[in-house]
Amino acid sequence: MLSHFSSEMILRPWYWRTLRTKTIRRNFSDSATESPPYHWQKPVGQHTGITVYNNGMRRKVSLVVRNPNMVTWYTCGPTVYDSAHLGHASTYVKVDIIQRILRDYFKFNLVTAMNITDVDDKIIRKARESGCDWLGMARSYEAEFRKDMLRLNVKPPDIRTHVSSNMPAIVQFIEELIGKSQAYVTEDNSVYFDVSTYPHYGKLQRLGGLSSEEKSNLFKQNSADFALWKAKKEADEPSWAAPWGGEGRPGWHIECSAIAGLFFGSQLDFHAGGLDLRFPHHENEEAQCCVRYQTDQWVNYWMHTGQLNIAGDENKMSKSLGNAISISEMLLTYTADEFRMACLLSNYRNPMPYSEQLMLTARQTLQRFKNFQADLSAYTQFLKPIRKLDEGALKAQIAHMATEFDNSLRDDFDTARGISVLIDQMTSISRCINEQQADAVEEPAYCLDLLTAAGNFINRAMLTFGISKLAETEQRIALKTPLPAVGGGGLDPALLIADVLSMRGKLRREAISGHQKNTQLLAACDELRSLLEQHGIQIRDHKQGSSWVYATPAAIASENSSSSK
Repeated sequence: MLSHFSSEMILRPWYWRTLRTKTIRRNFSDSATESPPYHWQKPVGQHTGITVYNNGMRRKVSLVVRNPNMVTWYTCGPTVYDSAHLGHASTYVKVDIIQRILRDYFKFNLVTAMNITDVDDKIIRKARESGCDWLGMARSYEAEFRKDMLRLNVKPPDIRTHVSSNMPAIVQFIEELIGKSQAYVTEDNSVYFDVSTYPHYGKLQRLGGLSSEEKSNLFKQNSADFALWKAKKEADEPSWAAPWGGEGRPGWHIECSAIAGLFFGSQLDFHAGGLDLRFPHHENEEAQCCVRYQTDQWVNYWMHTGQLNIAGDENKMSKSLGNAISISEMLLTYTADEFRMACLLSNYRNPMPYSEQLMLTARQTLQRFKNFQADLSAYTQFLKPIRKLDEGALKAQIAHMATEFDNSLRDDFDTARGISVLIDQMTSISRCINEQQADAVEEPAYCLDLLTAAGNFINRAMLTFGISKLAETEQRIALKTPLPAVGGGGLDPALLIADVLSMRGKLRREAISGHQKNTQLLAACDELRSLLEQHGIQIRDHKQGSSWVYATPAAIASENSSSSK
């Protein structure tokens, strides 16, 4: 471990001893002079026309990117001491949605990074209780976390690393703070950040007061000071040699500061995490980096996602509170797309009360999009009677949809409003293609191109949000359930379903062609529909044929239940 550090520094113990200070406890609020009010500083660069909420200012501010060719984003990763739950899932899905909007809709070259905390008190405690190796346990839970994120369709960061892999960068960061007299070494060889030396401490939370962390510690000079380095206390603790003496491990807050600084340097465009991280974690990150890089603003835009809680329980979801639902448990009942839709229907900053009703609403909303694409496909394939529409009005509607959708995403990534805009357009088009009305009088045209364009816009919008493709679902079925080859070639499930529906259509026409309906044939057609639904194939009957759409059996049951009321 010693080889990571400067041998000159290690051989100068007097250097570190001179930086040790006497323990004089005082409250952070006891400062003789009040710090000047902090004001967010608008970056110099390219204006984007997007606004982002700034908690320190209590309002939305303009998004300005320093470099139009590269936008940097750091997300606090998990502490891998247990399985991830839905509270974690909501944060990372919401962050993924915003990153996709910036990358795929606004076309920014977004560079993302994440740190995995694999050295922590919770990890050490659990490994000790279970009698296993701390690092092996951390790697196991990390693998599970990464698998969960893939199942939720969360894109992995461009750069991902671990605390245990970046100890030299962390120690160097601490050395610089000690050298600037912004941190001090205590008698047990721990290191603390001196918050009294940073005039803007508390600016993210607008505190102007005390930290709730580590209130009682005889080594601390100020009640709000926080640990940069924790001296080793037990023999089985993971530890690294420190140039200021002894062995220890980094504190929680210094990890992200050092690693994000290693990746992105003295300034960062975006930094994201759950709302519960804003204080003290993000506050302490900002303080450390502003001091190290001698700047008043390290992160230009802090993104904090609202906490997920069980509806009726004001507490956030947490293992310690016993109210956690694992991601695997949720995916037994709902799909990743349904959970993502629930996140889309909630502003990323708002609390997310998790309930069966929330998830059913998300399921029904998602199915509404799928049904729209199926109906539109049936119309453009002449399975429904086509008629002439008001071309000018339809053009105006589509232009309005595009403008309002763009405005919603520019307004602090308001996905709930964006979904509402798309639903309004779908409702209008569905009314045109499903209701039997006379041809339009004003600018009459079949408008198949405009209808298809609207469908493409809506489908691309959902793809931007990370929802699976709404149309061409037969391709997804072919990938998920490959059928055996026949005569040396593969069997196309889409053609098979089309043939089944064609035969069913003939039976239905035969059943109603006479003076009296053939109830046995109609019952057989209904039974065939039920059998297909059990395999996730939802049949939609039209005047001139039938179409189908992929849907989970649960979604089909939910829709059938709603339509029967």
